[in-house]
Amino acid sequence: MAEQLPGTDGLLGHVVRLNVAVDRVLNEIVGSSGISVADYLVLGVVRRSPNHRSAPTAICEVLGRTTGGMSLTLDRLEGAGLIRRLPDPGDRRRVVVEATPTGINLAKRVNADLHGWEDSLGLSGAERSNLAGAIGRLTEAIDGAPDRMASPVS
Repeated sequence: MAEQLPGTDGLLGHVVRLNVAVDRVLNEIVGSSGISVADYLVLGVVRRSPNHRSAPTAICEVLGRTTGGMSLTLDRLEGAGLIRRLPDPGDRRRVVVEATPTGINLAKRVNADLHGWEDSLGLSGAERSNLAGAIGRLTEAIDGAPDRMASPVS
């Protein structure tokens, strides 16, 4: 059995508390811009894509989302004038998603607000780098861990 961290529910307990805290901050900062965190994440992927364009399936892959849920998010973003759907020049049966200038500006502003919040934590560059490395390694370990919920093979 794994050794527990002193005075805690273990590593997973720390991760759950971190997730709750980060979720609260993200919702507060992103929500003050009038969009959801899911909207911001999609908008961010499109903004960082070449020419601010991406295929919906590529966005799904990056964010680990389903195409059904993605359609609803794209509908919201398009209705708000933050993205537009255009025919794919390589295959007119498909569409590409393009961030509008308004969408790009909103994504940049929210991103700046998030970085400002990070700066307010008072962590040194070395501390931030160390934490980012540790969280990255933990994420990779979790992503590479065997699925514990899968049925055992008989």
